[in-house]
Amino acid sequence: MTSLATDKSGPSPAFCRQLVDSVPEAIVVTQPDGLVVWMNPAAERLLGYSSSDVQGRSVAMLVPQQPDRRADAVKWLQRWASESDEAQSRFLDLIAQTRSGRQMPVDVRVVEARLEGRAHYIITFRDNTARRQEQAAFKEANLRAARILQVAEDGIVSTDASQRITFFNLKAETMFGYKAEEVLGKPLSMLLPARYRGQHPSHVEGFGRGKQASRQMNERGTVWGLRKSGEEFQLEVAITKVTVGGERTYTAHMRDLARRRQPAEAQAGAEVA
Repeated sequence: MTSLATDKSGPSPAFCRQLVDSVPEAIVVTQPDGLVVWMNPAAERLLGYSSSDVQGRSVAMLVPQQPDRRADAVKWLQRWASESDEAQSRFLDLIAQTRSGRQMPVDVRVVEARLEGRAHYIITFRDNTARRQEQAAFKEANLRAARILQVAEDGIVSTDASQRITFFNLKAETMFGYKAEEVLGKPLSMLLPARYRGQHPSHVEGFGRGKQASRQMNERGTVWGLRKSGEEFQLEVAITKVTVGGERTYTAHMRDLARRRQPAEAQAGAEVA
């Protein structure tokens, strides 16, 4: 195999330059004061500037401060560089400006390095317009679904993998007598009579390990709920499991059998009379 290095000490300067020029990630190098020293061809293509256009100018021309954001690219370089990649991924979601004036959301990483014996900041970034659009569409779809479920005729309760309540719709509030804020984050078992609380988590876990995506819980017998008032009542329950982002969630659709029977019994009495 032919070596890409020209000497035993490692890759040659020409090889290193070709490597950096070929990287698909956009790279901008600045001095500690934010003045641009160089940017690679990927950055030139993305932003529409040549490296010579921006050399000696502030990086703020490429990432101007937004009216609704405190982040000043020049002032924050040192702070950003000291953060871990995980931390940077949470808040380095900035708006770049191309030569044509188009504003573009970018995902940024910053690292401090010594180049030719002096401190510099190496900034890598990529266009995340598509990811932002996907996130916005996903958020809108979830919001729309949540609004529909909120006013559904069934009581709907969702939990995380540890069976703590994450969603509690209006019908569930009426059914159990709790407001959503009273139950969110609390164990699902609070909605069950005490005699069922010990065995219920294992039943749900067993369902989670099984192949069925959904199941009627009444197949195994009568299902009982517990209102805030302490009253027990019979339920018709269908449970569904969904895995999102590697995390399993459970959703129960419930109907209060006692209150369903009342209109039917009243109708039957009227017919007899």
